[in-house]
Amino acid sequence: MPGPDRRAHAPTPLSFAQQRLWFLDRLRPGRPDHNVPTAVRLRGRLDEGALTRALTEVVRRHEVLRGRIVDTEDGPRHVAEPVETFVPTITDLTHTPAEQAWQRARELAAADLATPFDLGTAPMLRARLIRIAPDDHLLLLVMHHIACDGWSLSVLWQEFSAGYGAAVDGRPIALADLPVQYADFADWQRSHQAGTAMLDQLAYWREHLADLSPSLLPTDRTRPAVWSGRGDQVEIEIPAELAERIRALGRTHEVTPFMTLLAAFQVLLARCTGQADVTVGTPISGRTRIEVEPLVGFFVNTLVLRTDLSGDPGFTDVLARVRRGAVEAYAHQDVPFERLVQELRPERDLGQHPLFTVMFQLEDPPALPSGLPGLEVSDHQMPNDVAKFDIEVSMTDGGDRFTGVIRYAADLFDRDTVRQLSEGYRALLDQLVDSPERPISAWETPPGLRVSRPAPATPGSGTGPEPATESGPATETELLVLETWAEVLGVTPDGVDSDFFELGGHSLLASKVMSRLGRALDLELPVALLFYHPTVAELADGIDAALLADLGAAAEAEPLPAGEARHP
Repeated sequence: MPGPDRRAHAPTPLSFAQQRLWFLDRLRPGRPDHNVPTAVRLRGRLDEGALTRALTEVVRRHEVLRGRIVDTEDGPRHVAEPVETFVPTITDLTHTPAEQAWQRARELAAADLATPFDLGTAPMLRARLIRIAPDDHLLLLVMHHIACDGWSLSVLWQEFSAGYGAAVDGRPIALADLPVQYADFADWQRSHQAGTAMLDQLAYWREHLADLSPSLLPTDRTRPAVWSGRGDQVEIEIPAELAERIRALGRTHEVTPFMTLLAAFQVLLARCTGQADVTVGTPISGRTRIEVEPLVGFFVNTLVLRTDLSGDPGFTDVLARVRRGAVEAYAHQDVPFERLVQELRPERDLGQHPLFTVMFQLEDPPALPSGLPGLEVSDHQMPNDVAKFDIEVSMTDGGDRFTGVIRYAADLFDRDTVRQLSEGYRALLDQLVDSPERPISAWETPPGLRVSRPAPATPGSGTGPEPATESGPATETELLVLETWAEVLGVTPDGVDSDFFELGGHSLLASKVMSRLGRALDLELPVALLFYHPTVAELADGIDAALLADLGAAAEAEPLPAGEARHP
C-alpha cells in the first residue's frame, strides 16, 4: 500500500466507513452518537508541558486526527490541517474541595462527551486535562469515530507514553516514521473495490444474507419512527468458575471464547424471538494490511453473523455452526459494511439499524498509557447513554472472568427487561456448558424473560391499487428536482411519481442531490428530507415548505407528514 505523492492539505477521498459516518452526521446533525471517549487518572508528579508535547506529537503524526471534511461536487473529502489546530484545554480545580472537585470533573467529562463534533472543522480530537489536586489529574480525550476505532486507542496511548517519557527527560520525541497515512488506506480501499477478489467476497455475502430477516427482540414500547439514540446499560459478569468451564468447552470443540459466548447468546435470541434464523453484528479490526497496524483511524468493519438453529440441535452442534459461520465471515471481511448495505438495499426506516439490530462483541481490557515517569495510571470509566442498536452486548475478557455491559435503546426497553435478559443469558450459559449434548429446547426459560413477539404484518391478498400514472413536472421546484436527479443519477425520471431509491439512488447520491438543490436555492436542506419524501413530487412539496419557513412564513407552511424513511 504505497503512499501516493499527495500535496499537503489537498482534499482526499474518504474510506467507505468514514463516508457512512459523514452521511449519518448530515442526516442527523448536531449529535454526539459517534463520539469516542477515553479517560485516565494520573496520580503523582505530572509534567503538563511534556503531556501537551506528547499529545501534540500524536496529532501531528496522524493526519486523520487533525482533519476536517469538506463537501465537494465529487462528494465528501478529507482535508488535513496544520497541527496548530489542536489545542488542549486545561481546567484547574485545585482550589475546590476534593469531593466537589471530582463532582465538577465528572460533570465536565460528561459535557465533553455530549458535545458533538463539527465535521467541517478540525481537529477530530479534543483533549482536556483537569487538575483535581497538585498530584492528581484526570486526562480526558474525545475523538470522533470518523478518525479512530478501538485499536487506535492502543496506538494513541503507546505513542503518547513514548512521547511523554522523552519530553520529561528533555529528549526529542523520536518515533518511527509512519509508512502511510489513513488517506492512503482510503485510496487503496476504493481502488480495490472492483477487483476480482472483492467481487467474489461480495457474491458470498449476497448469497449468505439472501432473504435476511433481522432478529427483533420483543420490546416494551413501539419502535419510534426515528432513532433517538437514547440509551442506558446494565452490567453483566460471568464469574471465574463458569468462565473456566466455557474455556474448557471451547478447547474441547476447537472454538474461541468469543464463539462460545456468541453461540449461547444466539440460542437466547432464538428463544426470545421465536426465530431459528438468528442474526447479530460484530466488529472486526479491519486491519488486514501490516502497513496500517501503527495508524490511528477508522478501520473497524462490521460483520453480519447469521446462524441457523433449526432442528433443535445440541449446543455442541450450535458451536460447530457458529464456528463455521464466523470463519467464513472472517474470510470475507474485506467488503465494507457500507458497501454491503448498498448492494443488498434493505428497506428500512430511520428507527432501525439495517441487516441486524443486535451487536455482540468480546474485547480486550481497555488500553492505557504505560511507563509514565513518576505517575500512577488508572482507567476512568466514562458514562455512556448513547445506544446505536436495539441491544449491544460488550464483553471484556479479564483473564479469569468475563465482564461487560448490555447497552440498550431506552426508547424500546425498560431497564428491568434488560436486567432479566442479562440474568437469563448467564443462566443459559451455565446450563448449556454443563450439558452441551442436550438439545437447546431443554433449556427452561427463566421467569420474567420476555419471549413473545408480535407477528409481522403480512401483505394483503387483494390485487392492490392500480399503479399510479406518471405525470410531468407542474411546478418550477418539481422541474428543478427532476433535472437534478437526472444529472446525479444519470437516469431521467419518468415523472413526478418516480422514486429516487427505485431509480438507483443511495445514501451518498442522496447527499449529493440535497447539496446541489441547497446550493441552487440558497437554502439549507437536510438529507433526511429525501428519505421521508422519496418521489419528485413529495420532495418538491417538502422543499416548498422549507422555502416558506425560510422566508419567515412558517405559520403558513403545513407540517411535513410523518412517514417511513428509507435508507438503502
